Amino acid sequence: MTLESFVTFGKTRIEESRIECADPILHMKQILGAAIGLSSLDFYSRWSEPLTDKEIQLANAFLERRLNGEPFQYIVGYEWFWHSQFDVGPGVLIPRKETEHLVEELLKSKCRDKKRVAELGAGSGNIGVSVLLERPQWEWHGFEINPQSITFLGKNVGRLLPLEAKYFIHEGNFFQKVGDLAPFDIVVSNPPYISVSSFSQLSREVQHEPKIALIGGEEGTEVLKHLAVKSFEVLKPGGEFLTEIGSDQEEKILSILSQSGFQSAEVLRDYAGLPRIGKGVK
Repeated sequence: MTLESFVTFGKTRIEESRIECADPILHMKQILGAAIGLSSLDFYSRWSEPLTDKEIQLANAFLERRLNGEPFQYIVGYEWFWHSQFDVGPGVLIPRKETEHLVEELLKSKCRDKKRVAELGAGSGNIGVSVLLERPQWEWHGFEINPQSITFLGKNVGRLLPLEAKYFIHEGNFFQKVGDLAPFDIVVSNPPYISVSSFSQLSREVQHEPKIALIGGEEGTEVLKHLAVKSFEVLKPGGEFLTEIGSDQEEKILSILSQSGFQSAEVLRDYAGLPRIGKGVK
């Protein structure tokens, strides 16, 4: 089987499987490139050449995983976020471009003095690592309850940050542990905010990701409510609480922030104009 015929074969199977994919041919090339190490130039130079049996075996293995709905990022083992490549795999939430708005908001501060930050659900470490690479004097406390995520968090912190970076990993329940380390200047999170009923309607790819990082309760706001209350408790006066929210949760988060004691509450929108971040100031 030639490279061209395998791409055509894979394209057809991708279309039949209805996995999330904007361009089946391009995605098939991505799968092949990851499976057998083909560059863009290789696709031109080897387009009409036969693949070896070993290459076909490897390519088929990657393709079958993808057709079963496994996220491409899990298959290749990484995802880009902000300016860095983060190790990911089964058991850890895949970083998403939308979450970069949290990083942008954190970095807007003109004050470069030391700040102490607590994060619920550090996941792969994408938010904290991205910020510390540009604010090396800050101190970051990443809380993660999922043991599978802790593995990736440790890898990314160790690989991407310099030894002197003040990133502290706390394995366990944020709500039980964060008070012992208070007060903080900032509490930030991309928490679980999807309702139980909504989760079943999401793509197969998303359903491969850890439910603990996605489902925020029956209504989707239970974790957000608990998080806002606890954040208010552990923040210094003038401290900021920043959380990612669902696009339909603008009014809910404003109410939650107000009921939790925050005098200043607002919702920041993403580049598509959708509600993306809830922000409260103590």
